[in-house]
Amino acid sequence: MRKHILNLFAIVFIAGLISCDEDYKSNLVLDKDVTISAFSVDGVEGVINEKNKTISVTVPDGTDLSNLSTTIQLAEGATITPAISSNMDFSNPLEVMVVNGDVFSKYTITVSELFYIGFLGTAPNAGAIVDDDEKAAAEWFLENYDNGVYVSFDDIKNGSVDVNDFRVLWWYYDSGRDLPATALDNDVLNAINNFYKNGGNMLFNGHACAYLWTLGRITNNYNMVIGDGAGFENGDTWAIGATIGAHDMTSHPIYNGITFNQDGDGYQWVPIIGPGYREDHNYVIVEAAGYHGYGNGDENAYAVFTSANKVRWLGVWGGIRDYFMAGVMELLPTDEYQGKAIYQGIGGFEFNQNAAGELNPDGVNPYQSNINLISKNSLNYLSQKN
Repeated sequence: MRKHILNLFAIVFIAGLISCDEDYKSNLVLDKDVTISAFSVDGVEGVINEKNKTISVTVPDGTDLSNLSTTIQLAEGATITPAISSNMDFSNPLEVMVVNGDVFSKYTITVSELFYIGFLGTAPNAGAIVDDDEKAAAEWFLENYDNGVYVSFDDIKNGSVDVNDFRVLWWYYDSGRDLPATALDNDVLNAINNFYKNGGNMLFNGHACAYLWTLGRITNNYNMVIGDGAGFENGDTWAIGATIGAHDMTSHPIYNGITFNQDGDGYQWVPIIGPGYREDHNYVIVEAAGYHGYGNGDENAYAVFTSANKVRWLGVWGGIRDYFMAGVMELLPTDEYQGKAIYQGIGGFEFNQNAAGELNPDGVNPYQSNINLISKNSLNYLSQKN
């Protein structure tokens, strides 16, 4: 009997402890709240993720992130470190700690600017693009960039689009070596040239690279290899070489995350199109060294080419081991052109390998991911403020 009484007492005692513990936890939560219930920057409400303890705020492009007015709502009795003031620097993510008595919680606050990237084209809208590579590039872009907008040259001409609303403009043109009249219209040309001169950044693919001469950013009349034919079937894998003579360019941001193949002599290259049908639409500079009076293997050729054009020489046809040709470049800001530009003129950089021929009738490019990643890296790099 005594044993049963003791067991009953133990059960009641433990139940009481559990009840007290639950009351304690309840009071702890109610009395010592360490959550941030609201946060805003310059009147823009932040998105609070309580699970991950993050706060994200997106402000208009051009906002000075180093001097922002903030408001915050905390529970009664809670304090925050560092203190939230009227002039705060959010150039980098800020970690804060909310303390209430002996309870604390950490949040990471990130403030970023909302900006737009424009995909240029001759069609009235992305759905009306005819060229298969241009269309594939536009579809990939719009699927992967929520801040991506298709912009026709006619939109710029008639004033319905202001290019100054964009941080980057991308033109992938594959329809022919002669640039379309709509892109050469004086109003369009002036708008894009002013955008570029005032710090706007540009990405050019294929025949669109010719625009850099039209704009006046490149002035030397180099010999060129320009392809705009129907194409052919070929069993080779084509690549971009990122070893430019004695210079390893694989660390440039456009190659972030790329897995390079390396030959025995240290030469590094990335495949971009596999066997099958290819259009071979090059727009590349050749005899670059000879133009400046040097042999293809002369280191002086590299120095004078990069200096004369104010460029970083980033890529050649896979297998080229000297200074004969240039197919991928970064055009650096100058006193006149304050924006940056990426030049991608190598013909193997096709956004849609053609479904034709016997080698690859389905047109599946095993290296499409390299094309996508280089494009993504280029856009992300150009999206950074100069």
